[in-house]
Amino acid sequence: MFVLRPSGESKTPLPAAQPNILPCKIHHDGPTEVSQRHWSPITDADNPELATTYFRGRKLRGRRIALPEGYHGVVASPTEMTLKQPKKDTSRGSSRPDNPECNRNTNNDSDNDGNDVDEDDDDVQPSPTILEAQGTFSNLIVWDHDKVPSTDDVFVKGIGEWIRFAEAMHSDMNPIDSEKTS
Repeated sequence: MFVLRPSGESKTPLPAAQPNILPCKIHHDGPTEVSQRHWSPITDADNPELATTYFRGRKLRGRRIALPEGYHGVVASPTEMTLKQPKKDTSRGSSRPDNPECNRNTNNDSDNDGNDVDEDDDDVQPSPTILEAQGTFSNLIVWDHDKVPSTDDVFVKGIGEWIRFAEAMHSDMNPIDSEKTS
């Protein structure tokens, strides 16, 4: 699990970023020495949503995908810090010790079938890693080899589907209620 925190202590807004989804795998993770910038996309004069560039000698065509109104993206970097978890209250039982029903031992070492059960194994969760925000974006560019990504491209389609799914999952409306109002 990750936790996002704003970059630094200042109240200055984060810089704008331009994420790019490339049709390639890079088998390196980390810094590299680059003497000059080799990435220079050119926006099409006829359509500002499209762009062209070359990467390692291959022509790439890109489609700009705007995030829906009310959404923004964040570019973040992992830190070495983790969020400290509050200690769980491991005490069990009742606040009424005189009631024999409330004093039963709830720390059984077996379930109803006599199988050994260790209840604490499910409660252990790793501490969330803290991500530090580096920039924000309101659109991204999806690239393909030699052609503009279609609306059926897995990344183009996936962004829209994920947002619709997230909205449905986090909405307060009950699907049965929405059918009644239609």
